[in-house]
Amino acid sequence: MKFNCLRDAVFSSALNPVLNSVLNRVLNLVLGAALLTLAGCQVQEPPMAYGTLERERVLLTATQTELITEVGRQKGQPVKRGDLLLQLDDTVQQLKVAKAKAQLQQLEATLSEAQNGSRPEQLAAAKASVKRAEASLADAKRQLARAKKLRADKLLAQASLDQNELAVRLAQAEQTAAEQRYTELKNGVRSEQIQQLSFARDGAEQSLRLEQKALADLTIRASRDGLLEDLPYQLGERVPQGAVLAVLAAKQSAYARVYLPQRVLAHFKVGQQVNLQVDGVSTPLEGQVRFIAAEASFTPYYALNQHERSNLMFVTEISLPAQTELPAGLPVQLLLPEAP
Repeated sequence: MKFNCLRDAVFSSALNPVLNSVLNRVLNLVLGAALLTLAGCQVQEPPMAYGTLERERVLLTATQTELITEVGRQKGQPVKRGDLLLQLDDTVQQLKVAKAKAQLQQLEATLSEAQNGSRPEQLAAAKASVKRAEASLADAKRQLARAKKLRADKLLAQASLDQNELAVRLAQAEQTAAEQRYTELKNGVRSEQIQQLSFARDGAEQSLRLEQKALADLTIRASRDGLLEDLPYQLGERVPQGAVLAVLAAKQSAYARVYLPQRVLAHFKVGQQVNLQVDGVSTPLEGQVRFIAAEASFTPYYALNQHERSNLMFVTEISLPAQTELPAGLPVQLLLPEAP
């Protein structure tokens, strides 16, 4: 009987437009209240800052344009500091090193000669030159005296007398030069010249070291322990100067890069200890804030949600413990303080 009464009420309401309108409004209010109740029952996610786990990447570049002659490690392999990764052709650089060595040896020999002074044989030869010049001068003077006597008796032309006088002056000049050469050899090289040779020797030694350094740079070795992420060039390729030859993901350099909303910047500072949640790791990781950007950056898609899309995001780096061996790229979350 109750069902019949309800059917009659509904039927009669369909015939009455005013009552139908009232019923529709009541139904809408009931439905809206039910939706609000369901929304209030949903669990609210705590505010988080999102980011990824990163590692310091080391780029090893080519110092010269040369061919790759040897590949020591393959992409994806772990490496230790000092491990051979690539070898570039060093034929030309080996010749440069040899040339620099020869120049250094030449200057060292010259400096040693200057420091040791003249040999006894050189001094004896210089002294003999002085005596020869003295004898030549004495002979020229006798010839000049004879010429003057003949000229006084008008038995010799004036031109011949002039030639004898010139011969005496030349002999005197040769004697002076011989005596100076002997004195120079006897006294040895001046200290200033020895200093100049010493400086030249030092410069040649530094040039040799530069060439040896350039030779060593043609052997590409791992500069840190880590993982060899990439080898862009293959064996036999000619690489241009400055090209990246190897990419290392350094070991014991893990850090998290997260994006902090502007509203929570005042709650974080450099050096602060924080806890991070990493996907797939049950225990939170302890970290230390090492950098907070001074300017806002573009907000990454994974840091957006319906409540914070309009907020400015600031890149923040958080150092992780040295023993962290998680791979780069894992999502991380940082719990934020509740909004006041």
